[in-house]
Amino acid sequence: MGIMTAMDLQAALIAHLHWKSKLSDFFYGLEDLKAENVADHTSCEFGKWLYSRGLKELAAFPETEMLEQLHKEVHERIRLLVAMSAETRHSPEGRQGLAQFQEKCNQLVALLEEMEQKAKQSV
Repeated sequence: MGIMTAMDLQAALIAHLHWKSKLSDFFYGLEDLKAENVADHTSCEFGKWLYSRGLKELAAFPETEMLEQLHKEVHERIRLLVAMSAETRHSPEGRQGLAQFQEKCNQLVALLEEMEQKAKQSV
């Protein structure tokens, strides 16, 4: 573990912040997203890293299981939200779904930041 792990965590953090922005833009009609273009939690760049070598590199972190769970939940919420009709997106149900996604994404980003700092300290 070390600087490369920290860089991988930082890249994941940036990618998920980008998705948070992208999904908000989608909800307000500024972005066009299709469910088939949304990767699942194992096939996004972070998921590929996580399931190829990341779990091994992060094995010393007690937060790894929570990271994996939050990452999966974030992707599930993205897929659900993108599959919503425009009418549902603009309803209270849609706004609640977006708020729930944003909260999960915030939790994931905070955890990634924490783990990134720990990885840097272990260098």
